[in-house]
Amino acid sequence: MATEYTPPDETTVNKSVTIPRALASEVDARTDARGFSHFVSDPAEHALALTRTREIIEAYEDDNAPFTPEEIEQARRTWLGE
Repeated sequence: MATEYTPPDETTVNKSVTIPRALASEVDARTDARGFSHFVSDPAEHALALTRTREIIEAYEDDNAPFTPEEIEQARRTWLGE
C-alpha cells in the first residue's frame, strides 16, 4: 500500500516520534531522507485501514449478529479470489 510522494506543503505535517536508536539507524540505512517518512507513514496508513475495517465489522455485528465461521470463510475466499 505504498503511497506516492507528497511534497511538504499544507497536505503534510511534521511530527516527532520516539523510536529505538537501532531501529532508526536501520531504517536510515535503507532509505533516503524522504524515504524515512514513507517507511513510517505507509505502515501507519495500513494499520488505520485495518482499524477502520475492524470498526465497520464491529458496528455491523452490534446491529446484527456476529459473523459465523462460515461467513468469515466465505469472505476470506472472496477476498482472495478463490
